[in-house]
Amino acid sequence: MAIDGSPSDTELVRSVLDGDRAAFGGLYDRYAQFVRAICYDTTRNAHDARDLAQEAFLQAYRRLGDLRRPDRFGAWLTAIAKTTCRQWCRTSARERSRRAGVDVAELPGAMGEPGRDGLSHLHRALLALPEKERLAVQAFYLLGKSPEQARAATNLSRSGLYRVLQRARDRLKRLMGPDGEDL
Repeated sequence: MAIDGSPSDTELVRSVLDGDRAAFGGLYDRYAQFVRAICYDTTRNAHDARDLAQEAFLQAYRRLGDLRRPDRFGAWLTAIAKTTCRQWCRTSARERSRRAGVDVAELPGAMGEPGRDGLSHLHRALLALPEKERLAVQAFYLLGKSPEQARAATNLSRSGLYRVLQRARDRLKRLMGPDGEDL
């Protein structure tokens, strides 16, 4: 049982493996926002992020029997989501290149140029963080996960999570700069 009285990841995983398909809904509800955030981080498109998140959950459901440590479901699902996103990037880059007849990565501004307002400046600063720091910030601050949920999803110890969050805050302060001109 989790601290808030809800079933733990381990209990939910075991229930799914015992034939209770509805228990996977509990895992989905617990991690859907985080997985969509990971996918959005890759796609910059809400529709594609939802599709990728669904694909990641579908893969997790199909491969749930391969999970050796049910208590690590969040970290395992995060790895599946990242792999799904990497595959999407490779596939979409090939498709864009094939349609255009050029290497999309060589085009100037291929990644898009957001505006200079404060929110887009913060968004660019978040994107400049190393992946581990960015995921910790997304889980803990942006999605409001508890320290335990954020720790499990990012595959960090509790103290490791707090160290990573501190480094992320320090790096964001430097990136944002006093007048917001560092990025």
